[in-house]
Amino acid sequence: MEELYSETYLKAKPSPKRLLIRSGFIALCILLVYIAVFIVQSGPVLFFAVVADGFIIYFMPSANIAYEYVFVDGQIDFDIIIAGNKRKTKKRTDLEKIDIVAPEDSPSLNQYSRLPLVDFSSGIKSDRHFIAVSKGDNGQERIKFTPDEKLIENMKFKGRSKIQC
Repeated sequence: MEELYSETYLKAKPSPKRLLIRSGFIALCILLVYIAVFIVQSGPVLFFAVVADGFIIYFMPSANIAYEYVFVDGQIDFDIIIAGNKRKTKKRTDLEKIDIVAPEDSPSLNQYSRLPLVDFSSGIKSDRHFIAVSKGDNGQERIKFTPDEKLIENMKFKGRSKIQC
């Protein structure tokens, strides 16, 4: 039997929390240089401010976020790709652990509305987002994601009764 496989890559809008942290780091960089140049007016303090700014910029969260969903024969990996070069698997689940997958506005998800939500979606309101209710390490949770048609079809093929469109 042939193995079911699909990959979905999508650029995501950065979360408000990520943008707030990024803005805070930028403001801190500007503030350090301002204090060193206009208030203290000392060479060593300016050197310290420039070095500190270098560290801040290096550790600043990127605004370039993408998600990739990899479906292999019933297992789904939710990966985050930061700045186009750092990849990390954020969640891995099997269709066997999933109770239901439905569009986010589906009435069949009402009974799960109090479960914690993990968001791996594009964050773009006009996209069609789905919610998967899965048994995780800490009990049931909702996983929000933005699949393409191939991923939905493969999920239907593997677990038709769980997928609602």
